[in-house]
Amino acid sequence: MVTYNGVNLFGAAVRIQHLPRPHAQQWNTYFGVSGAQALHGGGRGRVFVISGILLSPTLEGLNAAEGAFHNYADGVARMLVDNRGRSWPNVIFRGEFTPDPRGPQVTPSGWALPYRAIFYGLT
Repeated sequence: MVTYNGVNLFGAAVRIQHLPRPHAQQWNTYFGVSGAQALHGGGRGRVFVISGILLSPTLEGLNAAEGAFHNYADGVARMLVDNRGRSWPNVIFRGEFTPDPRGPQVTPSGWALPYRAIFYGLT
């Protein structure tokens, strides 16, 4: 189960795309010397593209589930557990939550809202 800070706020049909960011490197060349020098500057974190469907029997409950995302856009890094059971410490949510442009959809059991959210791994 996908969780953020131990809370399952992602709903159903959750997909996570993990994208490591390129490491920082400095390339140097010197006049009169063949070749190049590469200096490794360390990792620059990762990006998690998360998509899923928020579900609720009522429209008010669906609004509350969406609001839970926005409550975590507070600048605090937390633990993300992905759908493969891997734990990622120091993951931050900056408020990048995009609901489906069609808005909430009526289902036989209530309401559904497909979404896409971006989370950032600092390490």
